[in-house]
Amino acid sequence: MGQSFFHFRQFSIFSQSKGLKVTTDACLLGAMASHPSPSKCLDIGTGTGVLSLMLAQKFPQADVIALEMDEEVHAEAALNISLSDFSSRIQLLHADFTLWDHEPVFDLIVCNPPYFLDHLQGSSQQKNMAMHNNSLPFDILAKGIASCLAPKGRCWMICPEPSVSVLINECKSNGLHLMKSVEVFNKPGKYFRTICCFSAEQALHPDRATFLLFDEHGVKTEAFKTLMTDFYLENTEFYKRKSKG
Repeated sequence: MGQSFFHFRQFSIFSQSKGLKVTTDACLLGAMASHPSPSKCLDIGTGTGVLSLMLAQKFPQADVIALEMDEEVHAEAALNISLSDFSSRIQLLHADFTLWDHEPVFDLIVCNPPYFLDHLQGSSQQKNMAMHNNSLPFDILAKGIASCLAPKGRCWMICPEPSVSVLINECKSNGLHLMKSVEVFNKPGKYFRTICCFSAEQALHPDRATFLLFDEHGVKTEAFKTLMTDFYLENTEFYKRKSKG
């Protein structure tokens, strides 16, 4: 088992050498993603498996299908899921979403999509696939989501500007309407990401909100602490030291 790990309240993420680390993006998305009572959830491009684990914890009545196309990242997600208390409700598939032949429709879909549109790529193939849009173009992503989202289902995604505008337009072209958008700021005036909720149902007035992670002094806001109460351990460093010992 690798040295790199991140402990949550009810599960841990281990062995993150090939895929992306646990990121604020994923944690925010998993905490904000909502649905009245989902029975089937889908995590597109699960990476470490963190989003699937958050959904399984958050919705104890739901079953989750997690897709990961990279073989090595899939193996790491399999380890993280197998070591959790939620493994019986998460089905991890080694599959490319663009080629996946699915049968069920899903009440709740989450995706932290590869959103860099024209950025230079790095040396890690796994990170390039997870971050750069050429591995899963928004038009293909939106079309696929539209084909497997339940009529009253919700799809939650996160990305920054200008990518979020492109994503919203592609979703609209495929019959997915914006229900809610949350502009997230690292600090006052410092934009970070936008979290969007889409549905086949059309909202007359999409809900628009802002969310602040840290105040001007770099201290977590009460809203951020409240959002992550069920997931974050404030004493994560203690657990790291304990595990290494």
